[in-house]
Amino acid sequence: MNAFEYSKYAIEAFSRYDFIQSVEIILLDEPVAKIKAVITEDSFINVFYNAMTAKYSFTLIKNNKRIFGVDNTRKWHIHPFKNPESHEDTLALSLLDFLEILKSNKDQWGKTS
Repeated sequence: MNAFEYSKYAIEAFSRYDFIQSVEIILLDEPVAKIKAVITEDSFINVFYNAMTAKYSFTLIKNNKRIFGVDNTRKWHIHPFKNPESHEDTLALSLLDFLEILKSNKDQWGKTS
């Protein structure tokens, strides 16, 4: 899948979740796509995709800090809610998998404070 196709997939995926307020394509320059999905004024999801290297990164940012993330730099791993600077090995996850994790764990990130 090229970066343009991935961007279309991401927009469609984000449209399934009511906690996503808007989506911005930050960069679309084959083979790279960078996408931002706005949740609130201080919370958003950054998505990075490189079609050439098959690198993915999904990151939940709140108050300018990563509070949860998944990527495949070196190998697939999670940056868990309890310690987002750490790495926990995982199987490959799609953007939809990531969004389902966020939906299921909204109590850990959805607080307004």
